[in-house]
Amino acid sequence: MRLSTPRLRLEPVGPDTAADLGLVHRDDDVWPWYGSARPSLDQVQRQAGAMGDSWRLHGVHKWIAYDRGSGEVVGRGGLSRTPLDDDWAQVYPFLPVEPWVRAAHPSRRPFTAHAHWLEIGWALRGGFRGRGYAAEIGRAGLAFAFDVLGAQAVVSCTVRHNVRSRAVMERIGMREAGEIRSRGVVQGLAGERDDAPHAVCVLLRADREQQTAEARR
Repeated sequence: MRLSTPRLRLEPVGPDTAADLGLVHRDDDVWPWYGSARPSLDQVQRQAGAMGDSWRLHGVHKWIAYDRGSGEVVGRGGLSRTPLDDDWAQVYPFLPVEPWVRAAHPSRRPFTAHAHWLEIGWALRGGFRGRGYAAEIGRAGLAFAFDVLGAQAVVSCTVRHNVRSRAVMERIGMREAGEIRSRGVVQGLAGERDDAPHAVCVLLRADREQQTAEARR
């Protein structure tokens, strides 16, 4: 599941890439968006192991993004399957009223997940921001979701005040659909909250196909 983009080499995250994942998740420009403290090396190792399990059992998760020229770790990003739980059920009103929205993936390990729609996201090390890398990762992820995995929809969620990430969502063709409340950081407050406002963007397969057709004209 390795991919290449014009500037990046994308390698699936797993135990063997834990050190590189740590360069991203422990970066001063990254970790404050995801929690109240910098993750420990043991925590990053567990995260890498969990991502590797999802690649093996769910067929998808995040990539480490490397600069194709220098080999430097730029960030991580890509797709993940979302759990069938009350938290992610908040997204249902933003999706079509169709049976596929609530259908479960055949593998119930490492957790029971949605089968036909995925979440997309990205995180860049501080020195690589503002250079279009997040959009490059995002476009590669969308192509993988729709063209390889046959997804019916891709969603992206970020805390409301993360305006840079929201701009990337718009740039890669996703539309803002609404807002949910979930665990995360709140602007101006220390630590995480269970009811942090998150913006939700969505791209449906039909909209993706229309965008592709328009781009070919």
